[in-house]
Amino acid sequence: MYVCHCNVVSDRDILESIANGARCVADVARATGAGRTCGGCVETMRELVCQHCPVMTERQLGVAGAAR
Repeated sequence: MYVCHCNVVSDRDILESIANGARCVADVARATGAGRTCGGCVETMRELVCQHCPVMTERQLGVAGAAR
């Protein structure tokens, strides 16, 4: 599915950028070009990052804060 129609970026492109190290919406935007024109896709990008980013998953589970 296309997430960013302005720059023709699919959900697969975004997931690939996360797999390659993107950890936030800004990282995904730099890697894919999504979110740079109208911004209508930023919320969907944020949802994908929150669902698939390993760092975000650790934070949500409390793993990252456990060592503090």
